[in-house]
Amino acid sequence: MLRRNPRGPVATLADACEADYLVTVKCDRCETRRQMHPYNLIRDHERLTTAPLNVSLPGFFCKTCRASVNVTITCTHSHPGVL
Repeated sequence: MLRRNPRGPVATLADACEADYLVTVKCDRCETRRQMHPYNLIRDHERLTTAPLNVSLPGFFCKTCRASVNVTITCTHSHPGVL
């Protein structure tokens, strides 16, 4: 399968999804990090399509803290399945 070459900077979650990059979701309270594909985030939270990266976003539930927390989503610039 061919991946699209991202044109310009990856600034939003939709850009990371189009470029097929993985993203890291970090809890701002306990700093637990979880790497996932942006498709899964957009599927669960449709409002995140235009969400900017590297900004604290409210309204997530952390399984470690067991509380509603803010998270920071960053792009890893790595493709899924590539070591």
